[in-house]
Amino acid sequence: MYRFFLFLTSMLLSIHTLAASQPNPDSPRNIGFYYGKEAPIGNLYAYDWLVLQPSQTTNARLDLLYKGNTHPIAYLSAGEMAFTDQAVQGMQSDWVLGENTAWKSYVLDIRKESVRDFMVEQLVAPAMARGFKGVFLDTLDSHLLTAEGRENPEAFAEAQGLLIATIRERFPDSLIIINRGFHLPESVHKKVDALAFESWRNGFEAGGRRYYEVSDQDREWLAGQLSHWREKHPELPVIAIDYTRSEDDAFELSKQLRQDGFIPYVSDHNLNRLGPTNPVVKKRHVLVYHDLPEAETDRSAAHRRLGIVLERLGLVPVYRSLEQPFPTEPVTDRYVGIVTWWETDARKSRFCRWAGKAQSTGFPVVLFGLRPTATQCNKLMQSRRTAAPQGELKVSKDHPSMGNFESTRIPSAAFDPLPQPGAANSWLTVTDASGARFMPVYTHAQGAVATTGFIFEKGPDDQAYWLFDPFAFLKEALKLSDFPAIDSTTESGRRILTAHIDGDGLVSRAELPGRPLGSEAIQQKILQVYDIPHTLSVIEAETSPKGLYPDVSAEAEASARSMFRMDQVEVASHSYSHPFFWAMLEGDTRAAPKLDETLYGYSMEVPRYTPLINREINDSIAYINRRLAPKNKPASVFLWTGDARPGPEALRAVRELGLVNVNGGDTHPLPFDSELAGVWPDARPIGDELQVYAPVMNENVYTNLWTGPFFGYRNVIESFKILESHHRLKPIGIYYHFYSGTKPEAIQALKEIYDYALSQPVTPLYLSDYAKRVQGQYYSALLQPAPNSYRWRGARAPSTVRISQNQFPDMARSQGVAGYHDVGDVRFVHLAGNDPLLVLAPEPSPGPMLDSANAELVDWQRSRKNGRWHLQFELKGYQPLDFALSGTSECRVRGTKLSQNTSNDLLHFRSGTQQAGRFDMECR
Repeated sequence: MYRFFLFLTSMLLSIHTLAASQPNPDSPRNIGFYYGKEAPIGNLYAYDWLVLQPSQTTNARLDLLYKGNTHPIAYLSAGEMAFTDQAVQGMQSDWVLGENTAWKSYVLDIRKESVRDFMVEQLVAPAMARGFKGVFLDTLDSHLLTAEGRENPEAFAEAQGLLIATIRERFPDSLIIINRGFHLPESVHKKVDALAFESWRNGFEAGGRRYYEVSDQDREWLAGQLSHWREKHPELPVIAIDYTRSEDDAFELSKQLRQDGFIPYVSDHNLNRLGPTNPVVKKRHVLVYHDLPEAETDRSAAHRRLGIVLERLGLVPVYRSLEQPFPTEPVTDRYVGIVTWWETDARKSRFCRWAGKAQSTGFPVVLFGLRPTATQCNKLMQSRRTAAPQGELKVSKDHPSMGNFESTRIPSAAFDPLPQPGAANSWLTVTDASGARFMPVYTHAQGAVATTGFIFEKGPDDQAYWLFDPFAFLKEALKLSDFPAIDSTTESGRRILTAHIDGDGLVSRAELPGRPLGSEAIQQKILQVYDIPHTLSVIEAETSPKGLYPDVSAEAEASARSMFRMDQVEVASHSYSHPFFWAMLEGDTRAAPKLDETLYGYSMEVPRYTPLINREINDSIAYINRRLAPKNKPASVFLWTGDARPGPEALRAVRELGLVNVNGGDTHPLPFDSELAGVWPDARPIGDELQVYAPVMNENVYTNLWTGPFFGYRNVIESFKILESHHRLKPIGIYYHFYSGTKPEAIQALKEIYDYALSQPVTPLYLSDYAKRVQGQYYSALLQPAPNSYRWRGARAPSTVRISQNQFPDMARSQGVAGYHDVGDVRFVHLAGNDPLLVLAPEPSPGPMLDSANAELVDWQRSRKNGRWHLQFELKGYQPLDFALSGTSECRVRGTKLSQNTSNDLLHFRSGTQQAGRFDMECR
């Protein structure tokens, strides 16, 4: 009893010391230890510091995490080396003191200088060179597993101190975290940035392969050690790493550890499950399966039909082929569910067994396309049986959108077996001639099913028209609650407008008086008339004096320089030789047809040259920056050529140059073609890389591959209208080639398109601005500090989010939130700053707010004093400013002359010339 009283006293004092200490305000709030490789990058941004296994981490992941303010830290076992570690090959036999059989590793003699040199030169230095920002030193007590280590622990502590001192000296700005290391002298502790330890409440025994609760005695010893550390280093983080089998238990345990005064991390014993954070992460990623080869992901219906639907719901699709191995890491910790679309093979027994395990925990699984034939899949579909209907079908539309969306033509016959689920929420029921009932489209408690033949009305040439509302279907199937979705279509409430030109045809002669170059005609007829941001590119082999047209080079380069000097032009490359099949540059010859079956070969016919990634990307950028671009305006964008299907190496090359990449996809909905089904997603993820698609396709598609009619691009206006009518699926993206400047009718079409675009309420932005917004969708985490409260961490803070119109921003409790604007059934909320906080409420807030603007919102402050509202905000645009406020009938502008008028309960402001500025207003 006396011993227990002393233990409780010690514990209370220790925990009080831990909780009462005042950590540095810049100290990290969430520190993670993730030793896997399958988690999407977006999930990882919730951690301020993140320990990763170097062998499991791509350079892209390191780069992108750090850009999002997550410091990647390299795991380093300072006392052991796993039997399977690649570094074992460089290990000398006299370095080994023994073995840790529980973890299948060698115990190293760190007393040897050669061992420490090996760790620094072969492990730490390469990790730092790759982009890691620190090291986590694990297994500092492994020497105690050996007799020599137990007999002479001081020598091992001294050697560990030398290792830490060397790392600190070599990499003074790096973070150093130690695991335990209580035995190290204070002189070593002073060189450390944080202390981690394992098993405060729950642990894992490697030898017995079991999870266990930590005994009072072990926790009493830990409390003493930690109390000493905290007394000496009250400003440094103390990290408690605990282990649980259950993901559900991890949240409560993490909460307890934080209350105990630690930065907690709770995971499984492999440290592959993502530990809870504070604030908690709102899951947005969805695992999307298709049954085409991995290299054909972008050709799958899962990508080209469903991708945009998932994105506009606020989700981040992670695509996988059925030909790839199934994930070995948890999925329920990082995904909202699994969505599939089967097109080629209905035999899915392996998938159904694997997905069924996740579904049994309440994890939604949604099946589109061919009905799986394996009996194991019936449970996945929650169907008692499947059978082939007999005769003509009687149709019962059980959901308001069924047969009432893009098409009304529901099939009256079925030639394949259909599901007969038990408890299900039917969207469509069909009854055959025998009276048997089937459900081709339905949701159920653990997912949903939509069967081929009852998803689209199909037309010729791959035309497709949705029979039901896929947005509502997936929201119900995945059990999605309302949350703000990052948006890439809208800025300050108005539709984004971009314009970009591929370099093709710059050297072609226009059918105009004087026979100018196509680029000169575009500059005179378009760029000098429509003064909005443009992204212009050149093909080096066309313009360079060493290229294909040396006689025209001087004129072509002069034209490019003249355009690049224009104020509202950003510089881009369209490659060196215009490859038509990018996968070939990475060794995939299957991705292209035979040479004699191509329209233009594999690239421009540059003598004695085979396309290479470095030459096409890095060298073309160097050429543009050296010869064409102004010194203060280097190239910032790479525009894909040909099939626009780059592989990971090409994407890596662009990212490492610090450029954004755009082009590809096939978005061109038309009244006589697919509408929603003809809208591609914003992006194509390839591993940790991301290809950003062009918002809308170029004139080549609208002119029958530039065979005519050459005015055909004017039909893109219909595409813009369709994209807006479907809750604004895309920006207005004007995209064409310089060869449009060679035909008078094509130039006239461009004028009609620009005139239409600028007649709409738009916010013109550079293409790079748009691309960064798409990257922000994919590379970010959504955090929930409290119910109905949201923050973001990642590559870029969002400037616009979508919410439903039964929600309003709480202007008093939000930060960096300026207002909202409604379009159709969507409410666009305007955000400003690097760390906005959006709090939602069921009712609108009083007072003035921004309704819309034709410029980017840089800053927003609102306060109320002496019965009046005070606004301070900053706008940055590319046209004379035009903005509107709601919630007020009168405002006085200080120090700036703006015209005002009132219409539709909005107060409108305009400037005659000012394109950017900071405004100070007092409003009623």
